[in-house]
Amino acid sequence: MTRKIQPLITLVIFLFAKPCFGKPAAQPPTPRAGVEVRTSMSDVFKIPETDQWNVKVERQLTLRFADVRVDDKKGYKFSLMLYFKADTPDIAQFDTPSQMKAAVRRSSEKYLPSTVEKSIVLHLVPVYTTYGYYTVLTDAKVVNRGSAHERDFKHITRGMLRVSKDTALGFSLMTNDVDSAEYMNLMNYIYGFVKAGSK
Repeated sequence: MTRKIQPLITLVIFLFAKPCFGKPAAQPPTPRAGVEVRTSMSDVFKIPETDQWNVKVERQLTLRFADVRVDDKKGYKFSLMLYFKADTPDIAQFDTPSQMKAAVRRSSEKYLPSTVEKSIVLHLVPVYTTYGYYTVLTDAKVVNRGSAHERDFKHITRGMLRVSKDTALGFSLMTNDVDSAEYMNLMNYIYGFVKAGSK
């Protein structure tokens, strides 16, 4: 009886066992390219590229600054410049709220001749663990024309915030609205660079 059953068991195992050859196992997805910038000995910031965003370093001097451009590949149209600035105690320019506020105001005033707004109105960044300011300006030509061309934008949001004890981040975000979920996602993306203990 045992001799008759044994061949049957062997046949069943052969038929139902998974082979160890054939199609290889799926490989994990390859991370997308991106950039990494260092503004101090303790600060490294990673800006990953996505299936919807391009990321490119425009200028960089390690331990001093890095200017990074982020543009849309598809979907929501925008253009974002990130200005990572070393602000260590020996070269500090933005290490108090008043200094940062003055810097944002001063650098934004040059846009006033071509905007609907006639003065700079500054808003606090809504991140309680740090400080920073931004302003929103509207391109008068785009408003008068009624619509934006392919790479024209109706609004520019400019600002700066403290992202660590040794680094400040300036930003310039161009969009065609300032109230959509996509716009808020971009602003939250900028705020996401803030590290713990930034103040």
